[in-house]
Amino acid sequence: FGQRDKIMTAFRDYKPKKSSKSRSRSRSRRSRSSSGSSSGSGDDKSEIKKVLKGIDMDKYYKEMINKDFDTLKKCKDLTHSDLRGVGVALFGQRDKIMTAFRDYKPKKSSKSRSRS
Repeated sequence: FGQRDKIMTAFRDYKPKKSSKSRSRSRSRRSRSSSGSSSGSGDDKSEIKKVLKGIDMDKYYKEMINKDFDTLKKCKDLTHSDLRGVGVALFGQRDKIMTAFRDYKPKKSSKSRSRS
């Protein structure tokens, strides 16, 4: 009974932490990121498709666009909750998508360089 009493005492004193702060933080970030332009440029959409295709996750492209993740800026701010809403059920796939967008750096076009 000694160990049982210790466990019962531990659970009796347990009070769960309130997680409302972390949720409100992600909501405010999401609302900030969606307050930009109402429609993403075609260039951003092609870049999003390229990133997803590069990690073999392009099957989620249409649903991401439908859920208003149509700019690279919004995609760089994706959370696990956002991707669950898109339909990405597996943690590993969500992590792979978030990492790919965070690490993605668009290539500069060669038109801006001038050669003599």
